[in-house]
Amino acid sequence: MTSGMCVRCGGRIVAPQKETIVREKGRQLSEQTSYPVIYRMLKGIVLCGVCLDALPLIGHDICQRCGRDRELQASIGNEGLCRDCVHGEDDQILVTNRSLLRYEKEEKDLLGLFKYRGDERLALYYGTLLAITVQRYYRSIGFSCITTVPLHPQRLQERGFNQVNLLARHLGATIKIPVRLLLRRTKDTPKLSKQKGRVSRQESMREAFAWDDQNMPMPSASKILLLDDIYTTGSTLRSCAKTIREHLGSSCEVYSLTIYR
Repeated sequence: MTSGMCVRCGGRIVAPQKETIVREKGRQLSEQTSYPVIYRMLKGIVLCGVCLDALPLIGHDICQRCGRDRELQASIGNEGLCRDCVHGEDDQILVTNRSLLRYEKEEKDLLGLFKYRGDERLALYYGTLLAITVQRYYRSIGFSCITTVPLHPQRLQERGFNQVNLLARHLGATIKIPVRLLLRRTKDTPKLSKQKGRVSRQESMREAFAWDDQNMPMPSASKILLLDDIYTTGSTLRSCAKTIREHLGSSCEVYSLTIYR
């Protein structure tokens, strides 16, 4: 029995061969109460068993603020924070970040295909990964809405679409939370991958976003799920969260969700 083509290797997905891996990964990613939901999502994901088994999943031992895997940051202290978060900015702005996968070479190549070619199969694939991440970490939080990191109009024109908005639509439909595009980008910053060092990234993202005045009013006590594809230093997500909280007030809580950390 086969069920389509794997989005990573292009091979046939053979359901019986995949089943054992689905069960193993489902147990790894879930507690008893969330296992059935995560199992169903893993079973439907467009990966063959070999590629599913090879996903660089973030482990259970993570920084409690940014979600970084201990394998990438050995100096997570007794307080549960990595070095960057201990010495970083005021993270009352952003409650927590959670991600599913480590950002390794093969993952970078695959994400590039999605961001710059807009393959709809990859949108569904990544949307499912994000839904699994919500079930793993955030299932008990009653979010008011999902919002995204906006592109600058010039970058949007060049690319043709905002890949994160596409992911948000898939995620929102899966977890039944409305998507509201709360922000607009006012500053055309260089790609963060081209910027050297945490300080330069933080400075480039300062006042890079503004509240979109076309939005309907929202309660000040809203819990917002802020979506992006990668958490690197967190500068972009914190800048977005700061703008949201400046508009809605300090009782608003912003949590971020990314595919990669």
